[in-house]
Amino acid sequence: MVSTIVNITMKALKWFKISEQWLYFSLIALLFSILIYFSIPNGAHFNYTYRLGQIWLEEDLYSPQDFVLPKSDEELAADREFLIKTKDYYYDYHYRLEEWSKSLAQDSILKPQLKSWQRRGLVANIPSSKHRLFLTDGLRLDLSFSWTLASLKAEYGLPDDLILLPTYTLNIPKTDSALNSKLDLIPENKGLITQGTLLLKQGEIITQQKYELLRALENGFTEIKTESSLKLFAGKILYILLIFIGLGFFLQLHHPHVLAHSSSLNLYMFTFGTGILLALLLENYTTIPALSVPLLLVPVIIRSFFSNRLALFTHTIMMVALVPFVSATVQFLSVQFFAGLVTLFFIRGIYKRSQLVQSTLKIMFVLLLVHLSIHFMRESDWTSQSVLPVLFSLGGTIILLFIFPLIYFFERSFGVVSDLTLLELSDTNNPLLKKLSKEAPGTFQHTMQVANLAEFATELVGGNTLLVRTGALYHDIGKVINSQYFTENQSSTNSPHEELSSVESAEIIISHINNGIELAKKHKLPDIVIDFIRTHHGTSRVEYFYKKFKKDHLETNQIDLFQYPGPKPFSKETAIVMMSDAVEASTRSLKDKTEKNLSEMIDKVIGHQLTTGQFNNASITMKEIYTIRDAFKRFMRGVYHVRISYPEVDS
Repeated sequence: MVSTIVNITMKALKWFKISEQWLYFSLIALLFSILIYFSIPNGAHFNYTYRLGQIWLEEDLYSPQDFVLPKSDEELAADREFLIKTKDYYYDYHYRLEEWSKSLAQDSILKPQLKSWQRRGLVANIPSSKHRLFLTDGLRLDLSFSWTLASLKAEYGLPDDLILLPTYTLNIPKTDSALNSKLDLIPENKGLITQGTLLLKQGEIITQQKYELLRALENGFTEIKTESSLKLFAGKILYILLIFIGLGFFLQLHHPHVLAHSSSLNLYMFTFGTGILLALLLENYTTIPALSVPLLLVPVIIRSFFSNRLALFTHTIMMVALVPFVSATVQFLSVQFFAGLVTLFFIRGIYKRSQLVQSTLKIMFVLLLVHLSIHFMRESDWTSQSVLPVLFSLGGTIILLFIFPLIYFFERSFGVVSDLTLLELSDTNNPLLKKLSKEAPGTFQHTMQVANLAEFATELVGGNTLLVRTGALYHDIGKVINSQYFTENQSSTNSPHEELSSVESAEIIISHINNGIELAKKHKLPDIVIDFIRTHHGTSRVEYFYKKFKKDHLETNQIDLFQYPGPKPFSKETAIVMMSDAVEASTRSLKDKTEKNLSEMIDKVIGHQLTTGQFNNASITMKEIYTIRDAFKRFMRGVYHVRISYPEVDS
């Protein structure tokens, strides 16, 4: 009955704990969902991929809106050339009878003809029929029957050196002004394509004409604003919620520790949500495209604090979240996904500035290749509009050079530890570790061996190897105080415990947990490292002094005096360090370190931890525990150079 009540109580507590995690995640997700919704651009987006000569594989495409079909540069130049060649001419009219009479003073026979010449008109040359002729006051003019000086001389046999002023002279300023007015009014568009017009049929080849239609439609999409509707609102909200629901279930299945720690969840959701918000805000409120947002920072930050797997998933789902709401979808998705992918590849394990600069240049080179490949596939010309996205994208990559101060900012803001900090803490020149090596050299050697053992096991079952190594190096730091009371630091056969009772000895041994926590806090070690100090003994007992006490006190049962305060390990990493610590200490105490003895001792240690429920709160499976146990056996055989027994050679 009691056990049933206990089980129900434990299940209820576990349910409330999980519910509390989901409630907190839901509140953060709701906050970012609202921010993302109001940041979504309210413009329509062209979501088709096309190129010249391609077969249209989509359904029949009807124009979803009215849009104009712009003229090409060649067409505009041809229009200008046509207007210039067919420009209108404006003429001034002059009364020339007196000038002509003076020129023909000696030829009185022709003077009666002067009036008819004036009426008919005299011009320098007859314009072609493609030009329209006007007087300066705007009246139409016909000079097709007018005289030219050459035709007049031929008709009347006038001398070749005779000069007669024309009655109609070209008004050049008026003519040029009229031409410029027409040139300024040249329409830049061929015409208007109305909504519902069939643009392309499925299976049709995209010709030059169809290609221009699609480009015009795409350009029109970036200029149109869509009206809000209930369906549009529901669609956006549903899509955003699906993104966060998928994100939550992935974290629950593969990274429950992120949900379990509010600081980790705060950092993760802030990084994920801010990346999306920045891209949408640039897309909606500035002329700078979302392509320029350095979204590659998101997987780098996630990887620095969590894992490669979570970083890659986060980057992928972030791309999925942004695709429906950004322009130039294909280019955006291709470039940003490649950016995150190559960044995870090149920035992995980089802790030197020189390596960071080299990696940044490599990433920029890969992004340039991605841009070039997309541009070549589209078979388009290089213009300012096509070059700007490349420059923005490459410029955004430079922010990687500031990743170290950014990581420091996130650490201080959210209280989460990055791999960079763990790497610094795992350096044996760290003041606290140097103190351990000087004042408790035996314990220092023990911790180094535990770190190697734990790191080896973590690589096999998965986990944060750098965190495991760092936690293992500090797990026994409390032994700096009263170091002579721990076996590995005793140089003589006489033990100081001989002068103490079993209870006093157990108290000193157990106190290295609290002493370690105090030392760690004094040296400002992060909580995630202090957790290894708290949990590496769980709630186990100081067996040696407990059994010694039981010999002298058969009737008493004071287990609490010999039991570590806990808590039990609550992560895979802390569980591995607990196993490594117990295995290293127990195998070191063996006098005869044969393969059989080592194997039996490791089985005994791991079995005891299992039966006492030390791993009940840790996210580690039985399969992983058995894998670690077998790995320990291989490792310890190598440490103690255990070899198989070779058969004797027959004489």
